[in-house]
Amino acid sequence: MEWNFEDYNGTGVLHLYGHLGRRVTDRFTGAVGWARARTTGTLVLDMSGLMGWSPAGEAAILAAAPAGLALCGLRGRPTPLLTSNSLVGVRVFPDLNAALAALAPAPEPADAGRRRQTGPSRAA
Repeated sequence: MEWNFEDYNGTGVLHLYGHLGRRVTDRFTGAVGWARARTTGTLVLDMSGLMGWSPAGEAAILAAAPAGLALCGLRGRPTPLLTSNSLVGVRVFPDLNAALAALAPAPEPADAGRRRQTGPSRAA
């Protein structure tokens, strides 16, 4: 399994590639921890690059889920451990664009960052 990380305005995306099996669950867990340390918002696992995963790989995803996780790119592949456990709370999106649109932070009001003048104006 290979991975890379991108930040999309506070939403972290961990792109996964290859196969998530028993032999790489430690690498996966390390990647998730590394990515969480670098994002302030939800962490999205983009699974569109995975060719498959084993029950041990799915269990590793389940173990990472309680800290706030979203999945995308499953492409209709079954995830019995994640879908049979209603306590997991993993949000699932069809693709990365849908995940980013749903998880984007709400825009601030137009004047939120502006300073308001409180004293007399000094015109030149």
